[in-house]
Order: sequence, then C-alpha cells, then structure tokens
Amino acid sequence: MGLLSTLKRFFAPTSPTISSAATGTDAVTAAGLEMAGAHWGKQARAQIEQIKPGSWAECPIVIAEYMNPLISGRAEVGWLEAVAREHFKSPVARALSLGCGGGGLERHGLQLKIATAFDAYDVSPDAVELAKSLAFDSGQSASINYAVANLNKLEFAAQQYGAVFASQSLHHIEALEHYFEQVQKTLLPDGLFIFNEFVGPNQFQWTEAQLYHANRLLAKVPEKLRQMIREPGVKHRIERPTVAYMNSYDPTEAIRSKEILPIVEKYFSIISRKDFGGTLLHLVLDNIAGNLSFSDEGLQLLREFFAEEQRLIASGEIENDFTVVVARNNAPDL
Repeated sequence: MGLLSTLKRFFAPTSPTISSAATGTDAVTAAGLEMAGAHWGKQARAQIEQIKPGSWAECPIVIAEYMNPLISGRAEVGWLEAVAREHFKSPVARALSLGCGGGGLERHGLQLKIATAFDAYDVSPDAVELAKSLAFDSGQSASINYAVANLNKLEFAAQQYGAVFASQSLHHIEALEHYFEQVQKTLLPDGLFIFNEFVGPNQFQWTEAQLYHANRLLAKVPEKLRQMIREPGVKHRIERPTVAYMNSYDPTEAIRSKEILPIVEKYFSIISRKDFGGTLLHLVLDNIAGNLSFSDEGLQLLREFFAEEQRLIASGEIENDFTVVVARNNAPDL
C-alpha cells in the first residue's frame, strides 16, 4: 500500500504554537496520528536502505521517462529543480517545509538556491531525527531548523516566509481549511505555495475505471515480474481497500486528498499546475516496480503502460492522481 513519498535548513525560526482546540473534523485521533508518525518514520528510514524500487515513484525509469517529462519537459530535470528554475531566480530568505519526512526537499532546496534557510516540520519524531542527522552529514544543519508538530493544528506568525513547500504530505492533512489559512497567513504577500501531491480518491477508494484498467495492465506482467518486493509472494490483483483497513493501516492516508485542489483555490491563485498521472501506474507498480526496471521485457511493459495511462487520461476515462502545483498567495497585505 505504498504511496509516493519522494521527495533542512534555518536560523532560529519563530516557534509555532499548537492550538489546544481541534480544527476541522476530528476523525484522526491523537492515537491515529501517533500511528501515522511511527509508520512514516519507518518509511523514511526504509527508503534510505532500500535497493530495489518498491513503488512507481522510486523507480528511476518511471521518473526519467514519465514523471520528469510531464513535469519539466526534460528527463533529467526533476520537479523541484523545475520549480527552482522557473520561480526562484534568487533565493528567498526563509522557506517553510511542511511534512518534511527525511528532509530531502530541504537539502535539495538549499543546493538549488531556492532559499537561504528552511524551517521544517513533521509529525514523526523518527523522521525528524533522521532529517537532522542527514542535514548534519551534508553540512547543511546550520541552515535548517527541524521540529515535530501536528500539521493539522500548527499556527504561524504572519508574513514569515517567501515560500512554503509540501511534498507528498498534504494528502495526510484532515484540517485542510485550517492548514491553508495558516499557509496563507505566514506567506509574504507575493509568496509561493508549492506542493507535489496525491490528489486522487479519498482513502484510496479507487474508481471502477481505475480498478478495471489497473488490473488489465497487471495481467500483462508475467508472474516472474510480479514477485513482490516488500514481502514474499506474487501480486495477483489490485483491490479497493476498505475504509476500515485504511483506518487501521494509517488513518491519515489520503484522508481528504480529493478535496485538496478545490479547496486550495479558495486561498491561492494557481499559476502553474503540472499533472503527472499515477492513476494506474501507482497501483500497478506498487511492490513490483523494481522488477520491471532491469530487463528488456520489463522496460517494454513500462513504456506501454506509460502510453496507456496517458491515452486514458486524454480520453477523460480516468483523471490524474498526482500533480505539482505552484500557487500565489491571495491574502491581502496586513
């Protein structure tokens, strides 16, 4: 049930305050957030240790031949570099990263001169410790400030940041309205909110069209390439998980993912949106992606799947489940 989680910096920031009152709906309990934090802390470390790609977003062929061309137009230019080239001709003084995980965005962002420094927050103490360690190893720890926080309840001071980033973390937010209000508030008047996100069905309640076409593509993969990477066994079929299962696995997973784009437009003006599919590839390649990357047969199938997903999106039969958005602050000057 892997999901894209790809993809630190600062002088001392203003410490955010945590609201004692719940914001938005309260389906995700404190115990659920602790469960999610522990899960994604383990995932952050597993990504460092993993050799064979287990998901579409970790597969170099998928990234170079599918994702990057859709986002940047060039195989060798990833999403963050594309954003840096287009929107950051000079670094902002301070940027904010929400849901930082292992800290890859912040470290890369400093290298790309997106910002002089970053503040970064994540619900997982383990992920934050890993991010601190990796920032120290890369010699960037003086430019990144890390802290553990519940992003559903964080409150920020006004007009603190030239840019706010979220990479595969926004779909874990239940209190979207509060979150967007705080991002809008803490951005400078001309600041940018940039996110790389899953915006598909809430809690992975896949559409009938998704399931039909994903299973049709999976059936084309020979059994030897359907041996699962994360655990023993063969991948036979893609199913829609029950909501009960999702709540037991990670109650924050895609909790309001389908609502992200409609709600964000109430707070920000979208100036760039680069959709990059994933509607079928995310499902088909989960737990087997690496198997298809190292043989002519597997590469041929991958390229066939790339074309088929884009054909179905163009026809309107399925929608894009992943996107990179650059949005400008709509808040009036304070």
